[in-house]
Amino acid sequence: MQTPFLHYGETMAIIAAIIFSWTSVLFTLAGQRLGVTLVNLLRLPGAALCLALTHLALTGHLWPQNLALMDQFWLGMSGIVGLAIGDSALFRAFIIIGPRRSMTMMALAPVFTVIIAWSTLGEHLGPWALVGIVVVIIGVMIASMGRGNGSGQFGSLSQKVLRTGLLLALIASMGQGLGSVFAKMGMTGVADVNPLGATLIRLCWASIAYWVVVLPRQNIPELSRKLRDRIGSTALVGAILLGPFISVWISVVAIKNTEAGIAQVLLGMVPIFVVAPAWLIYRDRPTPLSLLGIVVAVAGGALLFLR
Repeated sequence: MQTPFLHYGETMAIIAAIIFSWTSVLFTLAGQRLGVTLVNLLRLPGAALCLALTHLALTGHLWPQNLALMDQFWLGMSGIVGLAIGDSALFRAFIIIGPRRSMTMMALAPVFTVIIAWSTLGEHLGPWALVGIVVVIIGVMIASMGRGNGSGQFGSLSQKVLRTGLLLALIASMGQGLGSVFAKMGMTGVADVNPLGATLIRLCWASIAYWVVVLPRQNIPELSRKLRDRIGSTALVGAILLGPFISVWISVVAIKNTEAGIAQVLLGMVPIFVVAPAWLIYRDRPTPLSLLGIVVAVAGGALLFLR
């Protein structure tokens, strides 16, 4: 696999995780002010429009050319499973139990990715890669749990609410894992498939699936009135640009240029990077246990680069 530099895919995965750590804060704010349904209805087509215009500017075509039908199918299924179902469940979990607890469950996504990729793609990772994955997941969970129950809106939740939020986050992690494998399957059929075009296909399929299922049951005038909230609308625009547009594009570059399991475990380091925006915006200062988790996760990431 020819890449611009050594560990290119792994580097792109870390960059995508850093970007999404800030995106999670914006999506939480937008979801609280506008509602999760409106956020989900706009984030996918909004990002698809940005990607289509970018694809047109760079390639001269609005839609990827010369892609086999089966490759488009797997990329589309990746978008439906990972973006329409998985991310929608994740954003709902953000609102119910907050970004920190939600992203803790997302640490399980690499487990699903490795298992599925091992059985379907034949990606048999070596012992050091598997050790690195385990260490990263342990570090992420330590860092997330190390901030305790927190305070404010998500500081005290009933067991029923907590279980519902954690279940949604678990569905999201499964969607992310399966979506990564489907994306890899869609990009292995053609040697020169463009990650930008692959991302565009994922988002268009996800947009159509979500709109067909959700939009007919909505009160359109009521949704339109919610957009008058300038803070929520601004947060949503920023989240769309950083998340489904830039971050998802970069994550597809990562999946294309390294093993799906490795890419997903590095993409799953968002709880580590979310410490900075949580501290700066919500004054959620990390505890010594959180810092220990960060060190452990970074050590696991180093093992993946050294494998």
